[in-house]
Amino acid sequence: MHDKQAIIVINDTEENIDVLVEILAKYDLIPVRDAKSAIDTATEVSNIDLILLDDMMPKIDRFEVCEILKSNSKTSHIPVIFLSAENRQEDIQKAFEVGGVDYITKPFNELLSRVNTHLKLRAYEKDLELKVQEEIQKNKIKEQMIYQQSKQAALGELLMHIADQWKQPLASLGSINSLNKAKFESDASINKKEYLKSIKKSEDIIMFMAETIETFKNFYQPSYNNKNFFIADSVIDILTIIEGTFYFDDIKIYIISHENEPTFGNENEFSQVIFSILSNSREIFKLRNTISPEIHIAIDNKKITIMDNGGGIKEKSLDDIFLPSVSTKESSGVGLYLAKVLTEKNGGVITASNTKDGAIFTIEFLTWID
Repeated sequence: MHDKQAIIVINDTEENIDVLVEILAKYDLIPVRDAKSAIDTATEVSNIDLILLDDMMPKIDRFEVCEILKSNSKTSHIPVIFLSAENRQEDIQKAFEVGGVDYITKPFNELLSRVNTHLKLRAYEKDLELKVQEEIQKNKIKEQMIYQQSKQAALGELLMHIADQWKQPLASLGSINSLNKAKFESDASINKKEYLKSIKKSEDIIMFMAETIETFKNFYQPSYNNKNFFIADSVIDILTIIEGTFYFDDIKIYIISHENEPTFGNENEFSQVIFSILSNSREIFKLRNTISPEIHIAIDNKKITIMDNGGGIKEKSLDDIFLPSVSTKESSGVGLYLAKVLTEKNGGVITASNTKDGAIFTIEFLTWID
């Protein structure tokens, strides 16, 4: 690390370099005698703050040197000052066109003050870049935390739906067991056929509950494999999970599909998107005590629309509906944020708007990517 700001001085004459070293003694000067050395040094040394480019350049034009430096992402940020014995207007104009920040002619009476100015500007710029990077890093950490909160919220929703799915099967199992227990305790005659039938019914109920857990596990576990899948099949799988809760809340769901070709992508993540939107509609129905709540789902190739009659989204919230901070009375918040993150992560677009009766969400996967 250099304590002083570093300047590359490009000049093929030793006497000229000595003059510049004397004028700019308080800086860390790196003298080079040719264009190739200058370009290599600027590329390899990470903390160069300024380049002084003389007009005495053997083999390669000084304007071309500046263009090369500005075209390289490793050196494009370094300010370049042209030094010249000439004061031709066309040269000055060309210097600024190729990316120079200043043009100083000999004798260098103002060299020190102008170098000081550009180095101060460079120091401010580097400080700003550092602060921007710090803010970007903070935002990344914040987004990761919000994403994890979204996943946890989705898990909570799923557990609630699984619990609702199991209420009726568990009640049925309890009734079957209670009936058989009562018969045994009363010494009543037990019909073998009826007993086997009750066992078979219990097995069917247990199988249904096991399948529900399997569906839940497949839904929530991370999936990194893309494949061809039909949107309608994924929607039906989601409805299998939530049907108990939606039935209990008397929410009717209607599906129409014109899908005739599969979509290639991450089916698991797509399912989470649909789940978040449906859960959001259910939350809105409950908050607004919607009478005869309905959800209409229309499916086409790589596109799905989900429309409810929950009264719609307030205009002031419409533009911000997918932000993680929007929650409670207008949406389930992190759920819709998760839907947006997963949709955009996979090359899709999700939008929200209002109809006369409620909200409509449209998801279209233009290019599903890894």
